[in-house]
Amino acid sequence: MKYEIKEISTIKRKAEVEITAEDFENYYTQALSEISKGVEMPGFRKGKVPEKMVEERLSQEGVLGEAAEAAVRDNWIKLVKEAKIEAISQPKVEVIKVARGNPFVFTAEFEILPEIKLPDLKSIQVKKEAIKIEDKEIEDTLNWLRQSRAKTTKKDGAIENNDFVEFSFSCTSIENDPLKKDRIVVGKGHYVPGLEEALIGMKEGEEKDFETENPQDKKEKLKMHVKVDSVNKMELPEINDEWVKTLGKFTDVDSLKEDIKKGIIEEKEIAQKQQRREEVIKKILEKTKFEVPQVLVEREVGFMMDNIKSRVNSELQISLEEYLKQIKKTEEELKKDFEKIAEERVKGFLVLHQITKDEKMEIGGEEISQKIEELLSQYPDKEAARKNMDMEQAKMYIEDELKRERIFKLFDC
Repeated sequence: MKYEIKEISTIKRKAEVEITAEDFENYYTQALSEISKGVEMPGFRKGKVPEKMVEERLSQEGVLGEAAEAAVRDNWIKLVKEAKIEAISQPKVEVIKVARGNPFVFTAEFEILPEIKLPDLKSIQVKKEAIKIEDKEIEDTLNWLRQSRAKTTKKDGAIENNDFVEFSFSCTSIENDPLKKDRIVVGKGHYVPGLEEALIGMKEGEEKDFETENPQDKKEKLKMHVKVDSVNKMELPEINDEWVKTLGKFTDVDSLKEDIKKGIIEEKEIAQKQQRREEVIKKILEKTKFEVPQVLVEREVGFMMDNIKSRVNSELQISLEEYLKQIKKTEEELKKDFEKIAEERVKGFLVLHQITKDEKMEIGGEEISQKIEELLSQYPDKEAARKNMDMEQAKMYIEDELKRERIFKLFDC
């Protein structure tokens, strides 16, 4: 195989590949043999027709087509490995010359990852703020714990603040909007504005219509229908040392508050780390210009669409089509909305990829194996989890994660 790769743009290449006449003849022979296995002719059993007769019946062009496909497939793979191409798209192939007794020539146009000239990474500085906690945050968590451990008793009267209510609701502004079920503690805030106000004063079995604002257009009102399925009065436990002991290894209220404080600090540290990492990428991108492969943007938009389909199905219990009616958009318009976010994500990925190349980051097999063992140890049946795990995918995922951690250590985050 001989080849020449030409640069079309910073992210596009075109390879011209030539295979010797002798090698292509082998592909022709293999193609004819494979085709012959499925041919039936009078006087012959299936697969037993002489290849010469098959060739005469099909015409040489049919066999050449099959041979060309196999030759392109095999030699494209060889080209990628030999030339160490970071191809990110399927090649756009054009056959230039195909004939027996002659070299086989084809071109392949494809996209690659861009080579990015990064700024001096030492110039990228992100400030680390001190973690602050207010007493109210601890009290809010403590109250949430009380609420989660509250006793409920059935209530026949009207709904009041702090009652636990189960209800069914739908949006009557949307044609055939399915009935959804939910439960809330009234007065604690809810994702449907106006719902709690509508529920107060209602009793079990009662139904009511109310209006809420359209989240996509604040000026527009949506008509809603709600039915109360059950009403329960909540009896909150008193916060004292005895109650605290029922929650775990706590001796008194102060020990519980200290544990809550540690948990909030950990959450804030994780959030701050993520925020600082995003800021690092943002600052690098501000100092870097490069062409973004559209194929990667389209791929990311596809992931985002799959995610939104899954979320509206599991969280809202409606189809994507019904969701699109609610937000008054077509699928193409939603994809267009996602494009900018997708492009920024792809830019971030490309910057991180370039850092791993520039810093020559290599992750050892032993380190990956250790992380896999740590991952497997989280399962009740470690060996069963090992059998069900796609080990190659797991290794790739862990290698990427370890590289990311090394990258952000450069920026102390």
